[in-house]
Amino acid sequence: MALVLTEEQSMLRDSARGLISDKAPVSHLRHLRDSKDATGFSRELWATFAEMGFASLLVPEEFGGSALGPVEAGIVMEEIGRTLMASPFLATSVLAASALSRGGSAAQQQEHLPRIASGALLATLAIDEGPKHRPLHT
Repeated sequence: MALVLTEEQSMLRDSARGLISDKAPVSHLRHLRDSKDATGFSRELWATFAEMGFASLLVPEEFGGSALGPVEAGIVMEEIGRTLMASPFLATSVLAASALSRGGSAAQQQEHLPRIASGALLATLAIDEGPKHRPLHT
Protein backbone atom coordinates (compact mmCIF):
# COMPACT_ATOMS: atom_id res chain seq x y z
CA MET A 1 0.00 0.00 0.00
CA ALA A 2 1.47 3.31 -1.05
CA LEU A 3 1.06 6.26 1.26
CA VAL A 4 0.36 9.38 -0.72
CA LEU A 5 -0.16 12.51 1.32
CA THR A 6 -2.94 14.94 0.52
CA GLU A 7 -2.05 18.56 -0.12
CA GLU A 8 -3.10 19.46 3.44
CA GLN A 9 -1.01 16.64 4.91
CA SER A 10 1.99 17.74 2.86
CA MET A 11 1.54 21.29 4.18
CA LEU A 12 1.37 19.91 7.74
CA ARG A 13 4.57 17.93 7.16
CA ASP A 14 6.37 20.92 5.69
CA SER A 15 5.25 23.16 8.55
CA ALA A 16 6.32 20.66 11.21
CA ARG A 17 9.61 19.99 9.42
CA GLY A 18 10.38 23.70 9.16
CA LEU A 19 9.73 24.42 12.83
CA ILE A 20 11.46 21.33 14.16
CA SER A 21 14.55 21.53 11.96
CA ASP A 22 14.92 25.22 12.81
CA LYS A 23 14.18 25.14 16.56
CA ALA A 24 15.03 21.56 17.56
CA PRO A 25 17.99 20.17 15.64
CA VAL A 26 19.83 17.20 17.14
CA SER A 27 22.15 19.68 18.87
CA HIS A 28 19.14 20.89 20.87
CA LEU A 29 18.65 17.39 22.30
CA ARG A 30 22.35 17.15 23.10
CA HIS A 31 22.14 20.47 24.94
CA LEU A 32 19.21 19.20 27.03
CA ARG A 33 21.15 16.03 27.79
CA ASP A 34 24.39 17.80 28.68
CA SER A 35 22.68 20.42 30.84
CA LYS A 36 20.83 17.64 32.70
CA ASP A 37 17.61 19.59 32.23
CA ALA A 38 15.10 18.26 34.78
CA THR A 39 12.14 18.85 32.46
CA GLY A 40 13.66 16.88 29.62
CA PHE A 41 12.24 19.17 26.94
CA SER A 42 11.98 22.87 26.15
CA ARG A 43 8.75 24.42 27.47
CA GLU A 44 9.35 27.41 25.20
CA LEU A 45 9.57 25.15 22.16
CA TRP A 46 6.46 23.25 23.31
CA ALA A 47 4.57 26.57 23.54
CA THR A 48 5.61 27.40 19.97
CA PHE A 49 4.65 23.89 18.88
CA ALA A 50 1.19 24.40 20.42
CA GLU A 51 0.78 27.87 18.91
CA MET A 52 1.30 26.33 15.49
CA GLY A 53 -1.54 23.88 16.22
CA PHE A 54 0.44 20.67 16.55
CA ALA A 55 -0.65 20.00 20.14
CA SER A 56 -4.30 20.08 19.09
CA LEU A 57 -4.24 17.67 16.15
CA LEU A 58 -6.35 14.95 17.78
CA VAL A 59 -8.48 17.22 19.98
CA PRO A 60 -12.09 17.64 18.78
CA GLU A 61 -12.96 21.03 17.29
CA GLU A 62 -15.46 21.87 20.04
CA PHE A 63 -12.55 21.87 22.49
CA GLY A 64 -10.25 24.03 20.39
CA GLY A 65 -8.61 21.28 18.40
CA SER A 66 -8.12 20.44 14.77
CA ALA A 67 -9.94 17.08 14.91
CA LEU A 68 -7.48 15.48 12.52
CA GLY A 69 -6.52 11.82 12.66
CA PRO A 70 -3.77 9.32 13.29
CA VAL A 71 -2.17 9.86 9.88
CA GLU A 72 -1.61 13.54 10.69
CA ALA A 73 -0.29 12.67 14.14
CA GLY A 74 2.06 10.16 12.50
CA ILE A 75 3.29 12.81 10.08
CA VAL A 76 4.21 15.08 12.99
CA MET A 77 5.80 12.21 14.94
CA GLU A 78 7.93 11.35 11.91
CA GLU A 79 9.23 14.92 11.84
CA ILE A 80 9.84 14.84 15.61
CA GLY A 81 11.86 11.65 15.11
CA ARG A 82 13.84 13.15 12.25
CA THR A 83 15.79 15.40 14.68
CA LEU A 84 15.16 13.45 17.91
CA MET A 85 13.13 16.35 19.32
CA ALA A 86 12.43 15.91 23.03
CA SER A 87 8.71 16.56 23.25
CA PRO A 88 5.58 15.60 25.21
CA PHE A 89 3.68 15.24 21.90
CA LEU A 90 3.10 11.48 22.04
CA ALA A 91 2.15 11.38 25.73
CA THR A 92 0.00 14.51 25.74
CA SER A 93 -1.32 15.19 22.26
CA VAL A 94 -1.75 11.60 21.14
CA LEU A 95 -2.29 9.29 24.13
CA ALA A 96 -3.94 11.59 26.68
CA ALA A 97 -5.98 13.55 24.14
CA SER A 98 -7.22 10.34 22.49
CA ALA A 99 -8.11 8.70 25.81
CA LEU A 100 -10.01 11.78 26.99
CA SER A 101 -11.76 12.23 23.64
CA ARG A 102 -12.92 8.64 23.52
CA GLY A 103 -13.43 7.73 27.18
CA GLY A 104 -13.50 10.88 29.27
CA SER A 105 -16.66 12.26 30.81
CA ALA A 106 -18.08 15.50 29.43
CA ALA A 107 -16.69 17.33 32.47
CA GLN A 108 -13.22 15.82 32.00
CA GLN A 109 -13.22 16.67 28.31
CA GLN A 110 -14.32 20.25 28.99
CA GLU A 111 -11.68 20.71 31.67
CA HIS A 112 -8.68 19.08 30.02
CA LEU A 113 -8.97 18.99 26.22
CA PRO A 114 -8.87 22.79 25.67
CA ARG A 115 -5.76 22.98 27.83
CA ILE A 116 -4.11 20.13 25.90
CA ALA A 117 -4.99 21.87 22.63
CA SER A 118 -3.42 25.13 23.81
CA GLY A 119 -0.29 23.44 25.13
CA ALA A 120 -1.03 24.57 28.70
CA LEU A 121 -1.53 21.03 30.05
CA LEU A 122 0.94 18.17 29.91
CA ALA A 123 -0.71 14.80 30.40
CA THR A 124 -0.27 11.12 29.75
CA LEU A 125 -2.18 7.88 29.89
CA ALA A 126 -1.62 5.82 33.03
CA ILE A 127 -3.16 2.58 34.19
CA ASP A 128 -2.89 1.47 37.80
CA GLU A 129 -3.64 -2.14 38.52
CA GLY A 130 -1.80 -2.34 41.79
CA PRO A 131 0.60 -5.18 42.53
CA LYS A 132 -1.74 -7.77 41.00
CA HIS A 133 -4.05 -7.83 38.01
CA ARG A 134 -7.43 -7.35 39.67
CA PRO A 135 -9.71 -5.63 37.13
CA LEU A 136 -12.73 -5.68 39.44
CA HIS A 137 -10.79 -3.72 42.07
CA THR A 138 -9.15 -1.18 39.77
